Amino acid sequence: MTAPWPPPSPRPVSHPPSLVLVVIGVVLAMASQLGTAVSVASAANQWLERLQPAPPPVSSPAPAPTSPGRTPEPSASATPDRPLPEQSVGPVEVTDALKRGVVLITGRTPAEGVAGTGMVITPDGYVLTNYHVVRSTEAITVTIAATGRRHTAELVGRDATKDVALLKLDRASNLDVVTIDSDPVRIGDIVVAAGNANGQGYVSAHRGNILELDRQINVKGANVNDPPQRLRGLIETNAPAWPGDSGGPMYDAESEVLGMTTAGSSTGDGETEDKQVYAVPIREALDVVDKIKRGDESGTIVIGPKAYLGVIVQADDSSAVIVSEVQANTPAAEAGLTTGDTILNLDGQAVRTRAELSDVLDTIEPGTTVQITWTTASGRERTAPITPKASPLN
Repeated sequence: MTAPWPPPSPRPVSHPPSLVLVVIGVVLAMASQLGTAVSVASAANQWLERLQPAPPPVSSPAPAPTSPGRTPEPSASATPDRPLPEQSVGPVEVTDALKRGVVLITGRTPAEGVAGTGMVITPDGYVLTNYHVVRSTEAITVTIAATGRRHTAELVGRDATKDVALLKLDRASNLDVVTIDSDPVRIGDIVVAAGNANGQGYVSAHRGNILELDRQINVKGANVNDPPQRLRGLIETNAPAWPGDSGGPMYDAESEVLGMTTAGSSTGDGETEDKQVYAVPIREALDVVDKIKRGDESGTIVIGPKAYLGVIVQADDSSAVIVSEVQANTPAAEAGLTTGDTILNLDGQAVRTRAELSDVLDTIEPGTTVQITWTTASGRERTAPITPKASPLN
């Protein structure tokens, strides 16, 4: 059945002001709700930092698939200099093959709700998605797109540097899984991005082609003060996508997954779909999954809950980690930190920004005692032991 077009307008989602406070270990700098915006270093692209309305229908309907799960070949070869004809880039029929193994993800943060997409990769309920989809959530609900059945989900592990997360569904068995592509990926190949666009609650799909491989981009979240994150080795496409498609499958012409939709940029006025859409190659994402399932926390992979200090730090000062609030009965309060202190070092690692503090916390096992160094508002330097707890947020 073809999904309704255009998707209905989502409920308004609140957005933080440009000057925000961030709870390190409790409320981390969140990616854009229902998706992430990106900027390519070589282009002056606008950031997509909020939900965008879906576009009107294309003037020429997309041709029907030639067989279930397959999209028709373009009439001319596509290259980065000569992309597909405009009428060939747009919505396609959502077949059973495009919904197979796809899940709709919703979550709740202390501030608001978030939504995204994911892929079932094992029959017992392991789900692959972007970490930014579930980051800082208190609870995660996953809906199987093909059946409507809902499951609660737990974050098993993640690699924030690759924007990859692994979830495990509660009481799941005999689930359909996505089919993984094993063929080489080439510029000009047809792709179809499927997902929960704008948190609409059902799968829609849009076709395009691969424009470039091995792309590097800077990713920024909803807050203007969020430090950019660099993602490497991505697939660049012109398949239309919207916030909420993050974590969803990027299919090839055989409805096999070649990548995970992760980010998009726009060169227009920000009122239309993303003009360049980037996907993590599926093999790279599955490499992270394999390490998480093996319990391998080497490098940038984190398994289990994050460490939590219990401080709120100012988000508008990138050159210092200044404490604006210490929550009662937390590790920070027990260590002696107070409002106005500046954190200098945690577990032997210098921290100059809240992003660096977050990175260090990712390396600390909750319950492990480490040293923290800070200067007081009067300029006195202090060092004390601190034992971070397990964060209540993902």
